[in-house]
Amino acid sequence: MLGVIQRLEVGPLQLEKRRLTAPYFVTQKGQVESTELIYRFEEDVFTPDEPESLNLASMISVQVALNYGLFCDEMVFHGWFDDADQRFLRGMAENTAREIFVKKFLEPNPFLRGKVTELSPVKRKTYLRSQMIFDQQRRKAEKRTQRNQTDKTGWPMDPSRHAILSSGGKDSLLSFGLLRETGCEVHPIFINESGRHWFTALNAYRHFSANVPHTARVWTNSDRVFSWMLRHIPFVRQDFENIRSDEYPIRLWTVAVFLFGALPILRKRGIGRLIIGDEFDTTQRLSHQGITHYDGLYDQSRYFDNALTRYFHRKGWEISQFSILRPLSELLIEKILVERYPELQRHQVSCHATHK
Repeated sequence: MLGVIQRLEVGPLQLEKRRLTAPYFVTQKGQVESTELIYRFEEDVFTPDEPESLNLASMISVQVALNYGLFCDEMVFHGWFDDADQRFLRGMAENTAREIFVKKFLEPNPFLRGKVTELSPVKRKTYLRSQMIFDQQRRKAEKRTQRNQTDKTGWPMDPSRHAILSSGGKDSLLSFGLLRETGCEVHPIFINESGRHWFTALNAYRHFSANVPHTARVWTNSDRVFSWMLRHIPFVRQDFENIRSDEYPIRLWTVAVFLFGALPILRKRGIGRLIIGDEFDTTQRLSHQGITHYDGLYDQSRYFDNALTRYFHRKGWEISQFSILRPLSELLIEKILVERYPELQRHQVSCHATHK
C-alpha cells in the first residue's frame, strides 16, 4: 500500500566551485519525471575534480532522498560513496522509515487520505522498503581513497572555531550569544531555503551579515524538492500547501539537509565544532505498541549528534556536533535570551509565524 514509487534516482551531480546541482528522477507507473536539487554558496567551497569535494557533494545531494525509503522499491544514488557513507545512509534511511511509519501513519495526520489512515501497527525488523543502490562511482572513490590513504590526514580543523546552524530562532540566537560572550570564534551559517521558511531567518541574517564577522549563507531549493516529491505520493492530500499545521506532511529527516549543506563551509574554514540549537526534551525513546521510535525528533536529539560525530570521525573529518542548550527548557532559553541578550532577541522570529 505504501510502495508507490518504483525508482528514485539521484545524480549524477554537477559540481562547480560555488554550486552543487543534483537531478532527482522519479519512476512511477512507467513514467519518469525529474527536478533538480541545488545548493549555492557565496564563496568557493568545492574543487570540482577533487575526490574529497565530489564525496562531500554526493553526501549532500542524497539527504532529501532519505525521507522516501518507505515508499520506493529502489533508490539509486550516483556519486562518490565509500563504505562509511553507505553504512551511514542505510542506517539513517532505516531509522527514518520507521519514524515516518509511526509518526505519520499510526498517529493522526491531516495531510493523508484514503486507506493509509487506517494502517495497523505491525512490528518489523525494518521498515525500509527500498533497495539502496550505489552506482559504479563508488568503486572509483574507493580506489582513489585507497591510493591516497597513506597521505590522508582528513580535514585540518580547529576546535576553537564554532559554526552555528542558524535560523533566526531563539535556540541559535542564544547559542551564538553564549559562545560569543565566552570569547569563542563563532561562524553563524544560515541555510536560505527558497520558500517562505527563509522569512524565519531573514531578520537575523540581515543583522548578522551586517554586524557579525564570519556570517555565511547557503541557498538551497530543498523545500521545492520536498514539495515536488509530495506530488508523487498519491495518499498525500494535494492541497497540502493550504493545510495549517506545525508538522510536515511526510518528512522527518530535515536537519541533515541543512547540516550537510553547511559542511563545505566548515571544511574550507577549518571549523571543528558544529553547534545545533536543541533543548533537553528533544531526546527521548518511546514505544508505540512494541515499535520503538524517537517521537519524530531523532534529528534534534543527542542520539543524532552522537551519530553524526561518529560518522565525521570515521571519515577523518575532525568535527564534533553538539548543542550547548541541552539542560534547558524552551521557556528557560527564551528567558535567558530576553534578559541577557536583548539585542539578539529583537531579531528572533518563530518559524510558526512565517507561514499561513
